[in-house]
Amino acid sequence: MPGHQSLRLQNFTVFKDVSLEFCEGINVFVGENGTGKTHAMKVLYGLQRFTAKFIDSDHATIPWIKLFQTKNNSEIVRIHYKVSDLNLKINNIDISASVYLDNSISGFYYYSDKEERPVFVPSLDMISHTKGFISLYDNYDIDFDLTHRDIVSLLLSPEKRSMIENPPEILKTLEKIMGGSIEEEGERFYLKTPQGRHPMPLVADGMRKIATLYQLIKNGWLEPGAVLFWDEPETHLNPLLMDEIIQVLLELARSGVQIFLATHNYVILKELDLQATKEDSVRYFSFELTPSDGAKVTWTEDYSQITPNPIAQQFDSIYDRELNRSLGVRAK
Repeated sequence: MPGHQSLRLQNFTVFKDVSLEFCEGINVFVGENGTGKTHAMKVLYGLQRFTAKFIDSDHATIPWIKLFQTKNNSEIVRIHYKVSDLNLKINNIDISASVYLDNSISGFYYYSDKEERPVFVPSLDMISHTKGFISLYDNYDIDFDLTHRDIVSLLLSPEKRSMIENPPEILKTLEKIMGGSIEEEGERFYLKTPQGRHPMPLVADGMRKIATLYQLIKNGWLEPGAVLFWDEPETHLNPLLMDEIIQVLLELARSGVQIFLATHNYVILKELDLQATKEDSVRYFSFELTPSDGAKVTWTEDYSQITPNPIAQQFDSIYDRELNRSLGVRAK
């Protein structure tokens, strides 16, 4: 966005042998289960979330245990390694963190006066579990990681003074999909429609995804300069709605929001490929496990050049099998 100074995640290196270069628009992570897509997003989120001075002034050491729900820091170190070295560049400023097998951590962090905070939307719906959740998380040992607490705190936060350009248009698109708007009362959310007000636990799971995006935009957390991490946006979402969701994400990216998606869905990938223009910034990252040394990551800005692309490979396989069956029936 011309003239707007914002936090941009640029380069990310892990273990000094995997280096990723991000675009300012939409960065898409694809790969089989267990290749590290979600872990990579959590590391990026943690490095930005806890190494800058944000509104809540939370600039303590990165809480890897809470981010990954482990018993100690050493559990996130890759097997057969003694240390995990993480390096991220934001606006040409380097930050780094190291996690050791002896459970110790070290790092070089920077602090910023910017009131920008990254947003992480986990694959598990949280907008229907907001009442009392923060107090429960803070006082008891429950099986939710820190991203779940963070998203609930953002959903329940008051609206910020600043908003993205033309947010009503984006909100109107989401209201059209949901058939109404979102209201909050007593730490609970409701979908308000012409037919009445529906408690969020009674709303379809896919609509809760859209409601989460709606509330984050409404509260001003997805303004120019924000960074959005969304893990598996397709979960419980009807494929018929994915074209509109991609439209909204492209509009957010055009307004200055940097976006990271991890997906296993063909429709998400193809909608992004079909809707993105030459002016849009989109980059695809393919995660692949190697026999001996963890994950290998390659990237491209051309959807057709994603290699490997297990999502497209499976759809090609389905098409081939269907064609073979059809030809076999005709031959009889």
